[in-house]
Amino acid sequence: MDERPGIASVPEFLARIRQGMAPRALRLFAAQGLLPVSREELIRLLVLLSADGDAEIAEAARATLATFSVANLQAVLSVPGIEPLEIDLIVRCRQDESLWEAAVRHPGVANETLRWLARAGAARTQDAIVTNQTRLLSCLEILEDLRANPGVSQDVLRRVHEFEEEFLRKATVWAMTEQAPEEPPVMPSIEEVLAELKAIGMQLPGGEVVSSPLPEPESGASPEQRDAFLRLAMMNTHQRIMQALLGSREERFILVRDRCLLVVRAVMTSPKLIEADVERIAGMRSVNEEALRMIGARQRWLRRYPVVRALAFNPKTPPPIALQLVRRLSARDLGLISRDRNVSDTVRKMARAQHEHPR
Repeated sequence: MDERPGIASVPEFLARIRQGMAPRALRLFAAQGLLPVSREELIRLLVLLSADGDAEIAEAARATLATFSVANLQAVLSVPGIEPLEIDLIVRCRQDESLWEAAVRHPGVANETLRWLARAGAARTQDAIVTNQTRLLSCLEILEDLRANPGVSQDVLRRVHEFEEEFLRKATVWAMTEQAPEEPPVMPSIEEVLAELKAIGMQLPGGEVVSSPLPEPESGASPEQRDAFLRLAMMNTHQRIMQALLGSREERFILVRDRCLLVVRAVMTSPKLIEADVERIAGMRSVNEEALRMIGARQRWLRRYPVVRALAFNPKTPPPIALQLVRRLSARDLGLISRDRNVSDTVRKMARAQHEHPR
């Protein structure tokens, strides 16, 4: 035993804190930086205590952490055996691009940490994330997180789109040739650890990144459709993409409402998609707009009048597409849409003008 008050070792103390078994007095003592431990050990304690459910302890830990430099924090990232949870907590305690970039490049960083950084990071962090294609493959959700970053650069968005197009091309080839899809690499995750911390009242600084759930089933959905919805809702993005390409017709009608653009694109490029499905999707009011954009961009589908009509009458169709299609409506449908309060005023006025003054 050493002479540190109340603990046999820092790893043991860290474990006790994570289990909710460390005495409050000792946690507060550590949060104030009063334990006789090394600088690296103290920082490891402080980043965990900064998430403590006790506000006084968390505030004290954050105040003590503020006295350390970025170089001190980066040195902890180099400690042998540092855990993914600790890396996550370190990046949350200081907004610094050099620190965040170092964390992104650390082989032990968790997918959840990369997702948080994808939404919060500036140019250097975004670039480090989008460059690592292995990590993107292991967690396709990161792509949507980058897209959701309010400060995301146009260059990063371009590279995200290029990566998605290449991945979708390969996935479609797997689907068409019935090859077994490549399994995504397994990378560190702290999902279970975060759940355990939440169970004892700890709160991550900066909050958590929560995946957007599938929209609820439409009213009147059958028991079979609801079962399919529950099954799909449990899948990650990679799994939903493969179901969009290879699954059943009803699964595609559910997934075309997904909030993830890559999943929706997979539905619309599925080798199993038939023209009757496209017509139904064109008229769906709860569909993701990306599907309507893709339909509106493909002349092969627009050669079918029912598809044109469904898109024109759908309130979710982007106005530039709807306005182009109004010109192709029959006189009867122009009269109907000119009185349809569901479509936009612009579309309604265009239809009225076409109806009253046909060319």
